[in-house]
Amino acid sequence: MSDMRKCIAFLCVFYFAACTMPETRTYTLYMPDEKGPVRIRTDGSVNISINSEQYLKQSYIAYRSTPYQVEISKYSKWEASPSRIVKNQFKDTFSRAGIFKEVRADYIAAEGFYSLRINLKQFERLDEGNDSFGVLVFDADPHSPDNQRLYSGTIHKKLKLADRSFSSLAKGLSSALQEGLDEVSTNMIGAVTKQNNKLEYSTK
Repeated sequence: MSDMRKCIAFLCVFYFAACTMPETRTYTLYMPDEKGPVRIRTDGSVNISINSEQYLKQSYIAYRSTPYQVEISKYSKWEASPSRIVKNQFKDTFSRAGIFKEVRADYIAAEGFYSLRINLKQFERLDEGNDSFGVLVFDADPHSPDNQRLYSGTIHKKLKLADRSFSSLAKGLSSALQEGLDEVSTNMIGAVTKQNNKLEYSTK
């Protein structure tokens, strides 16, 4: 076979392979940009940092039908990695809330900052029999500027999905993350208020 025929054959194979390759689809969470009333304001600032399982540091969507094996979609992905999505949503939520003077999302909190450390464990679809669920699990570990733990807790959300599509997963995880954000925000406001009251009492 001549070089020209080899080249034509290669191009044909590449063309047909490209035609049959599924289109990569990107999914986003939808979090309403709502700003509620500011319940407290502090003179402090807060830094949000996140750690996660390795597979949650890439953008392709994860799902599983057993606790022992995680599968990764080849052609469907999030707009960013789950760890980045969660970190950004926390930063946006605290910024809109107006509780803190400044909100950052660095690896290490600056001196004098409150810190909120998030350990993201699950952000995926779980298939159980004929049902599917959106699962979000993370630990929240906030500390005061003097590195005293304010509280610690785990957020575990498991929401039933309408079907196994990734669109349904995006909708379910949007709701799950919103609920988790609300819980952590409420708990942290309570912890910061309690600490401020103790400080005011101790200075009297």
